[in-house]
Amino acid sequence: MGDEKEASANANSSPSSEEPTLADELGIAHLHDPIFGGRGRLFSAAGRNSPIAEFTRRYLVLHPPQKPFKEEVDTEDLVLSVDERGVLLNELGQVKNISGAKFKGHELYYLGQRKPGTLKHLAGWFDKTGKPHLLFVNGEPLTTEVIFKLRNKTHDGEISIYPDLTSDD
Repeated sequence: MGDEKEASANANSSPSSEEPTLADELGIAHLHDPIFGGRGRLFSAAGRNSPIAEFTRRYLVLHPPQKPFKEEVDTEDLVLSVDERGVLLNELGQVKNISGAKFKGHELYYLGQRKPGTLKHLAGWFDKTGKPHLLFVNGEPLTTEVIFKLRNKTHDGEISIYPDLTSDD
């Protein structure tokens, strides 16, 4: 059995690199042991070929298992775009609305604003003059996530039927 593990590990390692792959360095052989320690850090993997998750104090970093460990991790900058009204734009530059949801007949949108302390976008609507309005329950602004849940509990998407729901109009 030990020879099979070693043969499997050698078959999956990268012969072109002089450094061992992260999967080899951590000794990842199968799914039975998902947590690994190494380099004074905590890692987890769902097998030799799945991304290796590193748990830090603030982040979860995913590492490729077939490459050597890199101290400097490549990062990806996420850019959020909004239109002139403050509505979040999707990847194609189109405004993001909350499909099927309405407040007093007005279509609802993802706003560029986020709920403080979260990554959740606030939901809003626009009056005839183009002024944005937020939605609230007990004084707390509502996120798009909450709007989706409310919309799904209605038969027509009109969320103004909820008595605790207010707007800053």
